[in-house]
Amino acid sequence: MLLTYPSTLPASRRRSRTSARLVCHDIARLVAGEFGLDAAAMISPTRGAPHAAFARQVAMYLAHVGFALSFEAIGRVFDRDRTTVSQACRVVEDSRDDLRLDRRLAALEAMCTVCGERLDGPSDDGL
Repeated sequence: MLLTYPSTLPASRRRSRTSARLVCHDIARLVAGEFGLDAAAMISPTRGAPHAAFARQVAMYLAHVGFALSFEAIGRVFDRDRTTVSQACRVVEDSRDDLRLDRRLAALEAMCTVCGERLDGPSDDGL
């Protein structure tokens, strides 16, 4: 079952359009590295090879689950419709029955948590 999260997150966890774009691009780079792909393939307007398409679905899933970004916000960054993002999340969630993939996704989620904490933490540059 696909879990959706309401937007009742603290202000520090809500994302603006700009930060949503940055978060999605960071996730895309992380997932691309994990799947042995070029990061540009993740944001490509075309579907690409099945391996690249699944990696993009994983990135969209992580953006939704790990950062509570809306399907619309994720779709804007990946140049996809919100229904495509919703379908990607269902596909990845259903794929978690595979134990190896589930462990791989858990590791990626942990990396996203660390990245999210860095984004939300205090800045050393005073900006």
